[in-house]
Amino acid sequence: MVDGERVQVRLARLERLIEQLEAIRAQGREKFLADEDLRTLAERRLQLAEQISIDLGAQIVSERSARPPSDYAEIFLALAEAGDLDRALAEQMAAAARQRNVLVHLYLDIDPDKVWDALAHLDDFRQFAAAVQRLLDEEPA
Repeated sequence: MVDGERVQVRLARLERLIEQLEAIRAQGREKFLADEDLRTLAERRLQLAEQISIDLGAQIVSERSARPPSDYAEIFLALAEAGDLDRALAEQMAAAARQRNVLVHLYLDIDPDKVWDALAHLDDFRQFAAAVQRLLDEEPA
């Protein structure tokens, strides 16, 4: 059984991060690329959104006994295999998980253009959050 309270706290934080990232994107690519502080803020918020999604996915995989993943990206693919997530969305979220690894571990090699491009995929996080909410709503009371 999925712990609904833990999920709701994470979903609320994820939504706030998406809104903040949308505000950064709304400032435009040129400002983003020219402003190191803005890029750093975007990187951190993107990393947090990715980590929350990973945590939510791992919680669902664990509690629903889906195939154990070998890495963060595999979490989303396991959810797709279990029928809990659309395959195309799972692949997008797996890509986000791989980007999280770059932001955390390869921070000296972060490509600002790739971070900017990731900001065009914020709806993936919303779609994932909606899928998580549906799973939670389907849980027996």
